[in-house]
Amino acid sequence: MFFSKRVRAVFQKNGDKISLPFFSSFPKNSCRGASIYLGYLLNERFPDSMVQLIHGLHRYQNEHHYWLEVDGYTFDITADQFDQYSSPIYASLANPLQAYFSVVERSCVTKSYIGYDLEETLKSDILRNVRELLSSCKMPF
Repeated sequence: MFFSKRVRAVFQKNGDKISLPFFSSFPKNSCRGASIYLGYLLNERFPDSMVQLIHGLHRYQNEHHYWLEVDGYTFDITADQFDQYSSPIYASLANPLQAYFSVVERSCVTKSYIGYDLEETLKSDILRNVRELLSSCKMPF
């Protein structure tokens, strides 16, 4: 959970320095990239955990959203882009997103990272950049 908060803080503070689509307005419209990169980093850090990218479709509107499930816990570091949530979701056993989003697809986060529609060089540059930002992040957790 603490690592996820740290990644969220890096994304929020440095959105304009991270070359992912829509990150300059983080957390709005940046759920896919944020979830893929957080999930990839979590998978590196905790290789025995099951990290899945969840793709949801809003039940009443044509709106997509992405979040993570890690060993059965919900992580959504962009949940606060929605009026219903005042903060991100870290390690929740209950999935409050199910009230609004139907699950369209569950996928292994490493496969999602590999299949992410960015040029390979850019993906690895972003990953290196995020790792550097995390190492220089001065947070107590």
